[in-house]
Amino acid sequence: MEALMTEIVKLINSIDTLFNVFVPGAICVWFYMKLSLKKIEYQGYLILSIAVGFVLKYTVDYLDRILPFVVVDFPIVLAYVLLGLLVAAAFYKVKNSVWARKIMVNILGVEPSDNIWTRHIDSHGNLMMLNMDDGSHILGKLETADDEYITLTYHCSAKSKSGKDMDDAAKNANTGSVLCIPMSRVKSFEFLYCDRNSAMAKYVFR
Repeated sequence: MEALMTEIVKLINSIDTLFNVFVPGAICVWFYMKLSLKKIEYQGYLILSIAVGFVLKYTVDYLDRILPFVVVDFPIVLAYVLLGLLVAAAFYKVKNSVWARKIMVNILGVEPSDNIWTRHIDSHGNLMMLNMDDGSHILGKLETADDEYITLTYHCSAKSKSGKDMDDAAKNANTGSVLCIPMSRVKSFEFLYCDRNSAMAKYVFR
């Protein structure tokens, strides 16, 4: 592994390789990791960035030969980066789509979605029931979530997650603020679907 890393560092130290291969590849991998909320070790990130970067470079160079850019002095590195961003977004979208997940699960028995969030977040919206470490319960509309914080709007809290306490709290839900909750305080949570007839809800409750 050390020998491999040494060769990778030598490769990156080449100015041409750095800007035309590593940088576009690193941006592509970084963007995908941001979208999918995934993490990767430094060594893996370097290797993947170079591999993706070479694919991006050869793809753009091939397209440039058969479909030359109109502007002669167009900085080709920007094309590498743009393709990388498009590839990362498209791969994320397809990999976590309901239809792709159905195919992978039915044929290979593998769930391709990246994590619990991409497996359950619905484009039609989700409500979240958070069961806190102090015994209280918070209900709200999911806005964002990561390893550190979860944010809710239209939120309310009660001592019990169902019954009169929560019903009364929901009637007076806070609609004027965003509630940011440390994940370390959340004992467990539940996804609730705003539209039970959405493709995501039907897939989850299949």
